[in-house]
Amino acid sequence: MNRPECDRDTYSSFLLLAEGLVKVLRANKNLERLQFKPHGRIPSSLLKALSQLDRLRLLSLNGWEDFQEYSLQLVLESCSSLSHLSLGENDFTRFTLESFSDDYSTAVASGAVGAGKKVDGVVVKLERYDDPIKGRHGSSARYVDQDLLDIHSKQPTLYRPSSPTSSTLPGLALERLRPQSDRPVPLYQYKSRQTSKTTALGSGLQSLSLHQSGLRQDFLENLTRQCPQLEHLSLLDGWGFYPSSRFAAILSESCPNLRRLEFRRQALDLQDEFFVSLCAQFPGLQWIHASKTGFSQAGLEAVRLSCHSIVSLNLDGARGIQSPSLDLLLRTCGSLRSLRAEGVVLNGRDLVKDSRWACRGLEALVIEIEIWATPTGGRSESVEEVRGRVYDHLSGLTRLQVLGLGGGHRVGGSTPGVDLTLGSGLAKLASLHCLEELHIRSLFRAIEVRDMAWMVESWPRFRRLEVGKSPAFARNKGGDNTNKAVEWLAHSRPGIDIRIL
Repeated sequence: MNRPECDRDTYSSFLLLAEGLVKVLRANKNLERLQFKPHGRIPSSLLKALSQLDRLRLLSLNGWEDFQEYSLQLVLESCSSLSHLSLGENDFTRFTLESFSDDYSTAVASGAVGAGKKVDGVVVKLERYDDPIKGRHGSSARYVDQDLLDIHSKQPTLYRPSSPTSSTLPGLALERLRPQSDRPVPLYQYKSRQTSKTTALGSGLQSLSLHQSGLRQDFLENLTRQCPQLEHLSLLDGWGFYPSSRFAAILSESCPNLRRLEFRRQALDLQDEFFVSLCAQFPGLQWIHASKTGFSQAGLEAVRLSCHSIVSLNLDGARGIQSPSLDLLLRTCGSLRSLRAEGVVLNGRDLVKDSRWACRGLEALVIEIEIWATPTGGRSESVEEVRGRVYDHLSGLTRLQVLGLGGGHRVGGSTPGVDLTLGSGLAKLASLHCLEELHIRSLFRAIEVRDMAWMVESWPRFRRLEVGKSPAFARNKGGDNTNKAVEWLAHSRPGIDIRIL
């Protein structure tokens, strides 16, 4: 089967789905959440049904095949009550959403252009519209004939009625307007020349997800300009996004209320300078998730100095972060509720003596806490003394629900690093009465039955344990002892989630 026939069949299948979906939506007008996978142009009947869902708050259009800019514009116009929009799992790198950056009125919408309706002076902008086989499906005489709109063109094309009376004709004769420049004009430059402003398409959107999507900066700029109330932006696992030095400033003008930003696996695209500029432009940021990006020491300092309301910080896989800076962050950011920094090392010897962490409301802490053994001939504190200070700091986090610890690293000597046994001072953590999950990446001393019994008694909400295999499993009977302890825990607390990694 050749490509056009394949596209035709796929779009026909989507039209059948859309017909059924329209019936469902008409029968459930109080719907608040909706998820479907579009293909090409969204039919006007479905747009009309969406416009009647006054309570629709969440719309997921993930995996939109043969994405159409103009259809997205119509969706945003139809769903004025939306607060969350998801456009993930797609490749938008060929698109700019330039039509979102200009104050053009939309004439091709459900009932917007009909027989006998006067549309003199209306400007219609179509960019990368549908193929001819799709434009004819579901069309009727009262809508613009797609074949008249030069739908094969990949360039933005402007049209207007050639005369006031032409709107009454079935074919609606149109006259092309030549753009003044072949290069699109960004909105932040174009706005100064506007005499009137229109309401933003996504004026009520508070959350926008573009996860697992490829996109360019101009695409994101033009889309976020239509979301002035945006508070949450997710670009998890994205690609193709190379922000300029001015991006943070542009974003702050479009979305001044932005509080939550999420990135992941963009180490080459997003460097420290980007996060520093974000913190400078958005001092009210509460969520910064930057796992496996170029976030490093300068970014951490910017968060500590600028984002005094930070609540959640995810630095999994970050490199170049200094251990004393982590301790300083925990001692100064009292608003912090979650810190996930898997693979980032906090040396127990860097904890300031007679100090306490200020984030007493911390609910999740995942970090590599290591205690380096005393070098031969050194006069520094012993491992036991440093471990006691680590336990003292952890014991103050009385609201902690998730605790993930790496460790067991040592330099010379025979004394192991951090271990979670009663013999090492585990009893100091009895204050963690809210603890639900414990993740131990590495064990140097096997956990025994008595250690597990203490955890069950001291942590009444304890429901998940993850233990990574380590030298403790190979040393003498350490593995056997830990396995026995795990078996005892499973028997004494049915339903607990236990994983040996």
